[in-house]
Amino acid sequence: MDPYIDIDALDPDHPLTELKLENYASSCHSYNQRSEQLQSLPSKIILQTTDDCNLNCPMCQIPWEEKGRQMSRFTFNKVVDELFDTLVELHPSNLGEPMMSPWFSTLCAKMKEKGVLLDITTNGSLLTTKRIDSILPIARDVKISFDGASKETFERIRVNGRFETICNNTKSLAKQMNKGGVNGSILSLQMTLMRSNFHELPKMVDLAHQLGADRVKAYHMFSFSEKMNEESLMPILEEYTPILMEALDRGKQLGIAMECAEPVASSSDILPEWNVCHLPWHESWIDIDGSIFACHSHGGDSFGNIHNQPFKNIWNSDKYQLIRKGFFEKSPVWNCNGCGMTCKKSTEHQPVPIDRESFLFSKKPKPISNVRWSGRMKQFDLGGSS
Repeated sequence: MDPYIDIDALDPDHPLTELKLENYASSCHSYNQRSEQLQSLPSKIILQTTDDCNLNCPMCQIPWEEKGRQMSRFTFNKVVDELFDTLVELHPSNLGEPMMSPWFSTLCAKMKEKGVLLDITTNGSLLTTKRIDSILPIARDVKISFDGASKETFERIRVNGRFETICNNTKSLAKQMNKGGVNGSILSLQMTLMRSNFHELPKMVDLAHQLGADRVKAYHMFSFSEKMNEESLMPILEEYTPILMEALDRGKQLGIAMECAEPVASSSDILPEWNVCHLPWHESWIDIDGSIFACHSHGGDSFGNIHNQPFKNIWNSDKYQLIRKGFFEKSPVWNCNGCGMTCKKSTEHQPVPIDRESFLFSKKPKPISNVRWSGRMKQFDLGGSS
């Protein structure tokens, strides 16, 4: 089962639901049978509609001066035509603020029409009443980026953001999601853990409770520059453990679900056996120009472009099949080292979500033996949400 997709949240009365379920079941069967060629299409896509953003956070991997690209409507329409009938879930703009897309409302309307669920991470600054109305019928998982539980910390990290504005917008969204929306929808405050903010994790739980959120998600920072290396928790991980324990206690007291990186583990602790990544069977990443990648962590060449050939041909191309074969033969054909999104599998090869630990990028990447991860990302279901 794909942990990133909630099949139960699909509208049972939507005319495309049966087709989506059949497609999903086929991909699961292919995964379990270790098939390289698939009859199914991905059940989830990350659609990079824009890399533009109105905030300038120091840990962002896209420099401020390079932001601003937008996916064309022509590219978007090709994705809709080829994938939306079987698609269960879509995550827009993994590397930008999705609501900066000039046709964000059109995207939401088309997703509603086609019965596609929304998994979205947003900085929350553009959550107007109109946009809340747009996402409410489709939003399964909404994550608001909060990298500080205090005004001072928040605005120091999330440059150009206004703490009071984001809090008010989040509270408004929570009220609307509680009134109606997708069955089982979840609202989270999402935090990137760094030296300058990890001490506020317990207060983040308090803030989530105050704003009406269901969950706190805490990720360790990826460092994409020498400057940000000093923000890594790596040298002071022993200080993180008591903070995490305090936050978990607060979550239990307040009924806030916690999904947090574990204190520390080496890569050998996380990957003692070979892992079979589920993404090449269930999910794909489509860049702004229509280029196709297996995931947003893949730094190699694309598998193709939807403007040059149909997606289904790319999905079952020799290159994609080689990726799938490589996983099952324990010889991946692209560099997966350092990707914490795969996980320690059971004997049934069932994917389990984990989160990545901060590791230091220098001019020369560290060997895998020196990379340290958070451990499997634990979902502490303390508040009845997960």
